[in-house]
Amino acid sequence: MEVIADGEALNRLRRVGGPDLIRKLIQLFLANLPLRVEVALAGLRGGNWAEVERAGHSLKSSAAYLGLREISERAAMLELLAANGGGSDVEPLLQDLSGAIPAFRDHLLQVVRAL
Repeated sequence: MEVIADGEALNRLRRVGGPDLIRKLIQLFLANLPLRVEVALAGLRGGNWAEVERAGHSLKSSAAYLGLREISERAAMLELLAANGGGSDVEPLLQDLSGAIPAFRDHLLQVVRAL
């Protein structure tokens, strides 16, 4: 999975709140990302599709603010699948997101260092 923050999204955030806003949003995203993935995995295991849908929606939105298109698109797919009662694609999608967390973290920490 490609982990690249869209420069234009980051520039919009910079214009609105400067580097401090970007740092804060990245810190929140990194703190919540593993929790959202874990909530979605727990929802999957328990058959709680509403929980999976909420986690996907939240992840989609927060990734979009930071211009993380790939993550946002996958989270949107997760949200849609869960809203429609799940499916065989949910678990691999969540495993893919979970496995990419270190890459997300590394990339976003590089973004913070470059601010």
